[in-house]
Amino acid sequence: MEKLLVVVFDNEVEALEGSRLLWELDSEGEISVHTLQTVAKEPSGSLRVIDDTEVARFPMVAGGTAVGALIGLLGGPVGAVFGAAAGAMIGITGSIVEEAGEAGVTDEFVHDVTTALTPGKVALVADISEEWMALLDTRMERIGGLVFRRTRTLVKDIQEDRDAAAHRAEMEQLKAERAQAREDRLAKIDAKIDHLRLKLENTIERKRAKMQLRQQQRDAKIQALQRKADQSEGEIRRRREARIAELRGDYAERAARG
Repeated sequence: MEKLLVVVFDNEVEALEGSRLLWELDSEGEISVHTLQTVAKEPSGSLRVIDDTEVARFPMVAGGTAVGALIGLLGGPVGAVFGAAAGAMIGITGSIVEEAGEAGVTDEFVHDVTTALTPGKVALVADISEEWMALLDTRMERIGGLVFRRTRTLVKDIQEDRDAAAHRAEMEQLKAERAQAREDRLAKIDAKIDHLRLKLENTIERKRAKMQLRQQQRDAKIQALQRKADQSEGEIRRRREARIAELRGDYAERAARG
């Protein structure tokens, strides 16, 4: 099951140990780390990105959009600048709030994390797959980590779906009015319909681009997991292959909804 994970620590030393433990769990096949970022909360309330040599050994797959968006929300207006930059690395379109919302992040989750992530503290923000929570929680708690997680959801209707539905409804209403309008009103109504048609086409294109991006992200995660599965045996290989099947199933369900 794919999840967004945040682990809050009192200091950078603990956080770097937490990062090491996450990669250890990954190597053991207990979890799969897709994206990982370490950030520190500054006195100003903004977030400072901490370079992690462990992360450098395991390049992040294309899929950091949700992590970048969540960091943006956790850092407030200043952090949002970083969140947008993190998303831009893989060509994200749309707002940070929308991206985080589509990943399953709620106001309550953001509030809980920001309450714990006070100035001076450090957090790991990650996109992971895991089946059991206890092992990760136990290892993080032993070194002082406070764990928050949110299951990544398949949102039934994204912003583009809602916009497209609104444009279509308004166009239908204008067409109905046109049938009863005076001659001198027809040109204005036609102009409004044409404007809405253009907006609808742009909305459909945004959705197409977003779905293409999601597929690229999913494919990159699957490829990274497949490489690890090919290098592993026994139960570890079985777990990784099960996560690959789950990722494929998630995208197939999303694609089927169009």
